[in-house]
Amino acid sequence: MELPWLVSVTCLAWLGVSLQGCGGGGGSSSIETPCSESMQRGQCSRCMCKASGSRCTSPIACVACRAPYVFSPLNETNETGALGFRHGLCAIGCPEVTKPAMPRNALELNGQEWPMACFNGTEVQRFFIIGDWGGILSGSEPLTFKNRPQVVEPIDSHAQSYVARKMAQVADEKRPKFVINVGDNFYPGGISSPGTCNAETDETDPAGEIIFSNIFEKVYKGPGLSVEWWGVLGNHDYGGYHYNVHWDQNIFYTWHSPESRWLTPALFWKRRAQFRNFSADFFFVDTNKVDTYQTPDVDPEHNICSRSHNQPPQPLGCNGTSITNPDTCWKFFDDLWKEQKTWLAKQLKSSSAEWQIIVTHYPPYFEPCRSDAWTSYLADYGVDFYISGHTHLQNASSFEGTPFVISGGGGGITSEILPTTSGEDDGYGFMDVVISHDAMTVTRYSHGGVDNQTIVRGVTSVAPRTEAANSSGKAGWVSASTAVMRIFEENQQSPVLR
Repeated sequence: MELPWLVSVTCLAWLGVSLQGCGGGGGSSSIETPCSESMQRGQCSRCMCKASGSRCTSPIACVACRAPYVFSPLNETNETGALGFRHGLCAIGCPEVTKPAMPRNALELNGQEWPMACFNGTEVQRFFIIGDWGGILSGSEPLTFKNRPQVVEPIDSHAQSYVARKMAQVADEKRPKFVINVGDNFYPGGISSPGTCNAETDETDPAGEIIFSNIFEKVYKGPGLSVEWWGVLGNHDYGGYHYNVHWDQNIFYTWHSPESRWLTPALFWKRRAQFRNFSADFFFVDTNKVDTYQTPDVDPEHNICSRSHNQPPQPLGCNGTSITNPDTCWKFFDDLWKEQKTWLAKQLKSSSAEWQIIVTHYPPYFEPCRSDAWTSYLADYGVDFYISGHTHLQNASSFEGTPFVISGGGGGITSEILPTTSGEDDGYGFMDVVISHDAMTVTRYSHGGVDNQTIVRGVTSVAPRTEAANSSGKAGWVSASTAVMRIFEENQQSPVLR
């Protein structure tokens, strides 16, 4: 099905006109010509140009679209303009979405696809990224959990509040469509106390209500942040070195109210974001196997299944799961990871979206997920972008040809590097991603410091992975840092709380 349509004449690619063949000159005939790769990603199925003989003398313009994308003129007259033929862009219609019913078990929707999110406006499309953000409940605001001997006050005590303030201010201007949350929502050990885990709670109970109200709802506010937060769990949401705190509340809070902006319906899940003339598939993956060991006595301070921290008289099981004690904990996470690997390979292979984006807590170089999946999956399936946290700072790099970001500086825990009172640092902050059919631009914002400055720490462009890039392992990064990788690898051996 081909649907012609109209916009005003321009040589800008984002208006459906390619610079290829721009040449001046005259001639009144029009010819069909191949669409550029960028225009094809924008859903154009046929393109034309004004020509002299067989040579284009005008910009190449889109004249028809692939279904289900439809004609959406930017003026009401549908005039042909200077090119002499109708031309323009493609757009999608947004269907109504019905929220699925709350599951009886927090594991019930694992691997399911959440109904599509649709944003078909002509404005710039963007989303924010934040991770490792939820501090300790104390008085009128949450306090940052201290995890290093040297602190910089007042930043290190109120980092979550500084980041949230700046995030709200930028959001009020930029208006993100949603927020990507990479986990470690509640420091230091998740919601409630060990022994409260119940995957069949089937509700948000008082313990969950108190934490979400004071650490999330009252902190991230303002019109720009009144959007959905799509997320995953981090190791501290399970309990850090416990496995049986009330982590199920991170799932059930999705159904707290009909207007709930919290969206974490499962431990792993998928959602398509449909924009005006392109789509992006987001794959939310639980990589918390990284901090589990088959022997519960290994590395007890960095082991969710730690025997020394999971002892009677606290209940040792997690109702509604296969976990009954520390010895069965590792198998739960191992089985979860194996299930996800099979699911993710199938989903990535069948994805028809213009962008494939993985969201998870751990950066891609953490074992065993690195060797077990990421060294092959990212290139084999052409993953375009990998979003993570866990390491408590803000940065961008690439791994196996795929650009990735770490946004672990949300302020719930002290940063890996010392912050500054001026805000000129990468310890705490958030990220803003502008996404179009053929590029993403990632802007890293600082916490702003005591003077509440708006400080951009870096801007990085991401291009889609091409077949050539997939085979060569070359990243789709326009710019990236390699020095930071050494810092990350050293942190894996660090005795500090992760």
